[in-house]
Amino acid sequence: MGLYSNGNAASGAIHDFGRARLGGVQAIGLFAGLCYLLRDAFAVVWRWLFDIGYVPFAWFAFDLAGFAALAAFAWTFAVQRGSFFGLYTLALLPLSVFVAALTVDTDPAFLGAAVKMIVPLYAGWCLAGADIPALPPVRRCLVFICLATVVGIALDSLMDFPWSGMSVDQFGVAKAIDKVWSISAITRVSGLAGESTAAAAVALFSWLLVHRKIAPASSVMLGLCVVAACIVTTSRTAAGIAMLATAWIAAQAWMLTSLRPVQVHRALACGSFILVFLPLALVASASAFSFADISSSLTSFEQRVEESWQYPFALLSDRSPVSLLTGCGLGCLNFPARYSEWAGLLQPVDNFYILCFAMFGLFFMPVLAGMILAAMRERDRTRLLLIAALNLYTFFLEGFSPAFTLFTIGYATSGMHLLRFGKACKPDPATQGFAY
Repeated sequence: MGLYSNGNAASGAIHDFGRARLGGVQAIGLFAGLCYLLRDAFAVVWRWLFDIGYVPFAWFAFDLAGFAALAAFAWTFAVQRGSFFGLYTLALLPLSVFVAALTVDTDPAFLGAAVKMIVPLYAGWCLAGADIPALPPVRRCLVFICLATVVGIALDSLMDFPWSGMSVDQFGVAKAIDKVWSISAITRVSGLAGESTAAAAVALFSWLLVHRKIAPASSVMLGLCVVAACIVTTSRTAAGIAMLATAWIAAQAWMLTSLRPVQVHRALACGSFILVFLPLALVASASAFSFADISSSLTSFEQRVEESWQYPFALLSDRSPVSLLTGCGLGCLNFPARYSEWAGLLQPVDNFYILCFAMFGLFFMPVLAGMILAAMRERDRTRLLLIAALNLYTFFLEGFSPAFTLFTIGYATSGMHLLRFGKACKPDPATQGFAY
């Protein structure tokens, strides 16, 4: 399942997992993805254990699998297969690090954190052509992680864990792990992940990855559990997406069978890319348009447009106008910049694509084009629903953390690395509908 058309020559060794088979690069990418999932789902537990064991830097051992996936991606897609998007995205990595060093800071902690931040995307891209939820061990792992995350959130709302109040120091930047932030006087709980948004993201995307591989009734019940967990964490974006996805799954299973075909899923995925350009249009028209005048309930959304989405463009035009075209480099406006001279300038940029445009500038446009083309050619309904859910999710959130979210973005759009241009060949059902 999901093998390349030229078999072992492109993928290396073949690994059996139940009835499904993975090529070498896919197996490495899957291993990295599971490492990120296990770390993010139980992040605060790992931090606590490493802290009491006096090995705090063991936290970064999980990242070794990600860098192995990056190397496998480079060898397979750039060297062996000569994929256009594989070559381009690989070349973009050192280029954006160089730009970050020129624009922001040359501190090794900043540049290293920036590279580490982006690696999960390449791990997800390693899984082009693979259907990982079809692998029984992976499917069981995803269901277990989803349930464990839901239970952890429930327990955290009822009791204090041993690590409550713990502080983590990383390269001189300290972060407290506690239930200290709230929305409307409702305390945000974070379960075993140690961060509420991360806990909600792990529950949501682990469920969406497996939703078509379990019975519809079980999928809907698990979806309702995810909705409840996301509400408890006060992650309104994740809760809303979980509600919509649960309704979609229930509708296509029992009420509207016309929603089942891949063409419908593809239309949903491709249409969701409108959400990529909508924030840019809103930012461009912000000075002439007021949401608060329409309704007071839209005041917070207007603040997001003016304070979050506009901020990168205002900052770059003030400090480095050329960065509006070239970007300010990898990690320049995200959490890696906490280790740089720009630490005092950071503000939340609650949109994945705006953050990408800020970091990569116009160099991001070919990557975005590849993502859209991947959706247009994709035949895997799980990936297509993931693309739609991720575009809605990243409309409101930055999407680079937890690492499993970025890995999921890579997995959903990995088909871009299977595209070939200038070759007239028919899609092969065994390769998810992409031309090799």
